[in-house]
Amino acid sequence: MDERELIKRAQAGETEAIEELLGLYERLVYNLVHRYFGDRADAADTAQEAMIRIYQRVADFRGQSSFKTWLYRVVTNVCLDALRRRKTDCLSLDETDEDGRPLWQLPSGTDDPEAAMEQSELRGLLTRLLATLAEDHRVIIVLRDIEGLPYEEIAVILGCTLGTVKSRLARAREALRRKFLACPGNTGWVERRMQA
Repeated sequence: MDERELIKRAQAGETEAIEELLGLYERLVYNLVHRYFGDRADAADTAQEAMIRIYQRVADFRGQSSFKTWLYRVVTNVCLDALRRRKTDCLSLDETDEDGRPLWQLPSGTDDPEAAMEQSELRGLLTRLLATLAEDHRVIIVLRDIEGLPYEEIAVILGCTLGTVKSRLARAREALRRKFLACPGNTGWVERRMQA
């Protein structure tokens, strides 16, 4: 059965169709939530909450975007609600998804142990800095730079214009860059990278 038929049947209240539809996206939901929280326990709890919300709101899907885009929006809203409630948020860039793939791996052009150590330290620092960004900045970086979603899809997910997405992303990246440069020792790292 194709996805459109599953959605139709799920919207009609067929439990089997809803469960099958949720099964198709279960891993995507978990991995997306995990990117917001980093902690597996928080991710599991919030992913469960997101799946319940999708289950409850599948009838609200109108087909104005792809189902996956609609799902991203629902999951992002659940994550934002959870972040607001918890006020203790951390995204671990060293964490891996269920398949053991890095959630966000900076490119590595060398097998040099010193470079690998430097990269690991950088990931840890970026994890801590990302957690200190304003909520709207963190969300836009997760959706674009970590999830790799296109600008148009992010605009739909966040319910804003394409221009807003681009300007918010530019401000978020600049805020992250300023925080990075403000950390002791990072100016030297940047200078070494520029000389390489």
